[in-house]
Amino acid sequence: MSTAEFAKVTIRQPLRVKEKVERAAALRGMTVTSFVNGILERVADRTIARARERELSEHDSRVLLELLREPGEANDALQHAAARYRRARRDGVELGSANRTPDGGGDGR
Repeated sequence: MSTAEFAKVTIRQPLRVKEKVERAAALRGMTVTSFVNGILERVADRTIARARERELSEHDSRVLLELLREPGEANDALQHAAARYRRARRDGVELGSANRTPDGGGDGR
């Protein structure tokens, strides 16, 4: 005998949804309760996992804040990109993917 504790959840659903769930459960050889519990648990697990993925750990938060406070020196690629941006702004050129060459450079028109 299982030692799991149970609680009751009551929901209202349109008759067509109830009939569809009953049919799906029967096709799997399951009770409606087992079918619905399985689906609810999978969706809940997925929702919780996605929320966790978006949360920064305490360590990640400290690292991010430190980088925002003291960003460090720009590398060559960033310096070139900034110079390209300044030239484009000065010349009135709109930067976008349409202006890129296959190698990632600018002025691919």
